[in-house]
Amino acid sequence: MRGLWAEEVSYSYGDFRIDGVNLKVNPGELVALIGPNGAGKSTLLKLIYGTLKPYKGRVLVDGRDIHRLSPGERAKLLGFVPQNHVPTFPFKVLDFVLLGATPELGPFGTPGKKHRGKARELLKTFGLDSYAEKPYTSLSGGQIRLLLTARALMTSPRYLLLDEPTSELDLKNALLVLQTVKKLAREGVGVLLVIHDPNLAYLFADRLVLMRDGRIIAQGKPDEVFDEMLLSEAYGIELELIDCSGETVLRPRLEV
Repeated sequence: MRGLWAEEVSYSYGDFRIDGVNLKVNPGELVALIGPNGAGKSTLLKLIYGTLKPYKGRVLVDGRDIHRLSPGERAKLLGFVPQNHVPTFPFKVLDFVLLGATPELGPFGTPGKKHRGKARELLKTFGLDSYAEKPYTSLSGGQIRLLLTARALMTSPRYLLLDEPTSELDLKNALLVLQTVKKLAREGVGVLLVIHDPNLAYLFADRLVLMRDGRIIAQGKPDEVFDEMLLSEAYGIELELIDCSGETVLRPRLEV
């Protein structure tokens, strides 16, 4: 049974609850989680990856319970790009990406020519090849976002989870990341990403999942979820959809 499933997943911390969430990501599909701050998007992503454990429900990856997998098995199936990363040891940029191959190599394995070649290709994909020998702690926040995505792809995971992969990126690099993960989806990878910009989600996702207050309140094809009343209620602001050269664009309703 192929697919990444969250079945009736519930979780709580403090006064906040994720309540009975059902979500599936199919191989070859790009799914975007959208919604206001505090909706539970990042928490749900961590529950699906297995960093957090639900008190009710379960997460299955290709029919296997995520919490019954070893860390190595999980890392080979799922790639994860966190929202926050605090640089520690000043690894060279190339070596930092090679750390992504650890689940494949084991704790005492040494990257070979194949791994180094793949790491260099990934750096080239994200425009970081000229920084390969520099300490990654010298990179900007946006460049580190790109580097984290490259590292997550070292094991060629079946599913890729990204938490705000376009934060701190300029428009050019935001589009580069989204175009890259869209290409991966077309090649058969299941992609689930959290993104704050509904317009970018609309342009790139095969399916949108709208969250509010720890619940999924709508999911479907982008045209099905992009509804003025639904989105205005979710974000707590009056929004409107406009046609911009044949493309649908969401914006606040402005009174000039």
